[in-house]
Formats: sequence, structure tokens, C-alpha cells
Amino acid sequence: MAVPEAHECRTCTDDSSLGTTVHEDLVLGAPLSMEELDDAHRLERFAGKYAHDGCQVIEVRKVASTTLSGFGWAVRFIEEGSGHLVH
Repeated sequence: MAVPEAHECRTCTDDSSLGTTVHEDLVLGAPLSMEELDDAHRLERFAGKYAHDGCQVIEVRKVASTTLSGFGWAVRFIEEGSGHLVH
């Protein structure tokens, strides 16, 4: 599963409980095997892909999409360092 060098946020919202901005990507083209994982393992797999630019994944959920598979993954994450985000 490839994640772009710069994440393109679909939405950015301030989260006062976390004290930071939460970003959300829509990831299309993830392997179908991701659907077979439980929530904790899916979060761990996406977290590894986002760690390259200092981002921490806090939530992954399946969402409807117009792709061939009919779904994608909404990934919510926060910046831990100087991540390269495109807003």
C-alpha cells in the first residue's frame, strides 16, 4: 500500500480533547486483506505507513467510495513533528 510523500487532507479539524489539529485522508487502493484485519491490527498497519513524516494515526474506518472495490479507508491522524502536509 503506497501512501503519498505529502498527505492531502480531506478535512482538518481542531480537537480540543487532543489539543491539536486532526487531519483526515481518504486512502484508496489499499489491499483487500486490510478488510480482514481487526481494528487494532488495521490501525497498526496504517500507522506504519504514516510514520515516515511524523504523523500518528488515531483512527481508521471503512467508508464508501466510487472505486471498483466500492470502499476506501478514512484515516484520521495528527502531526507529531514537522510532517509535510498539504491542506
